[in-house]
Amino acid sequence: MALLIHPFGALRRVTPANGQAWTLRELQAFVGGYIEQVRVRGCRRYMLLNEDGKYRSLPLNMRASTLLWNAGGRRDDVVVGTVVLVTHREMEGEE
Repeated sequence: MALLIHPFGALRRVTPANGQAWTLRELQAFVGGYIEQVRVRGCRRYMLLNEDGKYRSLPLNMRASTLLWNAGGRRDDVVVGTVVLVTHREMEGEE
């Protein structure tokens, strides 16, 4: 089960349609475009976000930014748009 982090703080647990691994289409629908994958050190998860989010001026996602900073991410960078927080196992179904 993954966690969807909306830009304005709302959290929602989401499950892949097949119950095990996400498809690229499912993930792209959540983030609204091409996927960028960022490993979140310390919590063994990946943050999936819109690759063009900053270029498209998507709204700041303060909750996701804070999570990344607390995991050792650069403090001068921020996360924008909707984020999906997944485990490696959930992504294995997609090559």
